[in-house]
Amino acid sequence: MAVQPKQVAVWLAPIALAWLGANLLKSLPFFYVTRPGEAAVVFNTFAGLQSGRVLQPGATFLVPGVEQAVAYDVRTRVWEFTNLQSPRKASGAIAVIASDGQAFTLDANVVLRPNPETLDELHGRIGENYLTTAVVPVVRSKLRDVSAQFKSEDFYRQEKRQEIEKEATALMNREMPTVERNGEKVPLIQIEGVLLETANFPDALKDSIEKKQVAAILAQTAGVKAQIQAKETERVLILAKAEERAIELKGRAAALGTQLADLLFYERLQERIAAAKAAKQPSPLKIIRVEGNSTVFLNVDPNQAAVARRAAP
Repeated sequence: MAVQPKQVAVWLAPIALAWLGANLLKSLPFFYVTRPGEAAVVFNTFAGLQSGRVLQPGATFLVPGVEQAVAYDVRTRVWEFTNLQSPRKASGAIAVIASDGQAFTLDANVVLRPNPETLDELHGRIGENYLTTAVVPVVRSKLRDVSAQFKSEDFYRQEKRQEIEKEATALMNREMPTVERNGEKVPLIQIEGVLLETANFPDALKDSIEKKQVAAILAQTAGVKAQIQAKETERVLILAKAEERAIELKGRAAALGTQLADLLFYERLQERIAAAKAAKQPSPLKIIRVEGNSTVFLNVDPNQAAVARRAAP
């Protein structure tokens, strides 16, 4: 059975209408799609900027010809301040003067992002060129202010560079524009960090700083050696005192040993004399002599022997 042209037309009509409707929806801005990492504000042709309306990633219905979305990249980004060519370049290197009067240029990176919560305020007050209008002047000014508090050689030292970065970040955040929301000041732009790059010193200043660093290292090495020598001297003195104390204690121990031997001798002699008396036998022992700390007892009562020993020259 042959298919009639009228039947073909009936079948294709819904498909054609669907295709036409899809293309119509696609061509007309009924829906706006905010991509990941972006946020958008809405501008109304009749009412102007719609305050408080910030489009998050996803699809949003917009009235064609009346409402228009303006997208912002709200991801954290790094902007460079350098004289070199770079796709992330925001401005040229920053000329600074250190506290010791030395002038040089400084390359720096600034990590920042627009605050999605206040994006409508940012667009209304500053606009899409917020980087050039609000960020660059503040970064250059505050980095000069902080650099003036440090010596030129501090830009060679890691701990000092970190201190400069920290202070510069705090100053820049205080200078960023804010808006009051719920009784609190909320920043329009968030400075997340400052990272110092190369300090472009003149050749003469660079040589001078390097010589100072070498001299400082040598002085520090000499100081460490002096401390080691002092500790060694202290160790030797402690060992000498310990040895002296050990000799003294050995002498005392020897003296106590002699006294202990005499005491044991006296006790044994008393037992022998008591045993002889109990047996009513004459004691065969007599004292022969007392010489120094050595006493020889023969048939003498210990008390008498002690008296004799004390009387001995």
